[in-house]
Amino acid sequence: MERRRFRRPRLRLNVRASIDRKPVGHILNLTDEGLCLTGRGTPPQGSQSLLLQLPLVLSGHRELSVMAEYRWHDYLPNGHWRGGFKLLADENTAAALTTLASRYGDN
Repeated sequence: MERRRFRRPRLRLNVRASIDRKPVGHILNLTDEGLCLTGRGTPPQGSQSLLLQLPLVLSGHRELSVMAEYRWHDYLPNGHWRGGFKLLADENTAAALTTLASRYGDN
């Protein structure tokens, strides 16, 4: 599978991702179209509904729900994995993700 790399700001916030309220990892970087997660265990595969738990209120939300489509993953020497996901989100959620990246990402 082709592995594309787009410039994504690394987040300076700890945004947790969960599936069915079970933690799967933390966001390393994101745009309104994709993100990179890191975690332990097995990375999510296929298409999953991710709940992104924000450490602060953003655009009136503490949580954002997105569909994440698995693209790639690799394992790090420390036992963690990191993986890329394409995001499918409605307009409001995409706008909130853009705000999150622009305010709290390293540009």
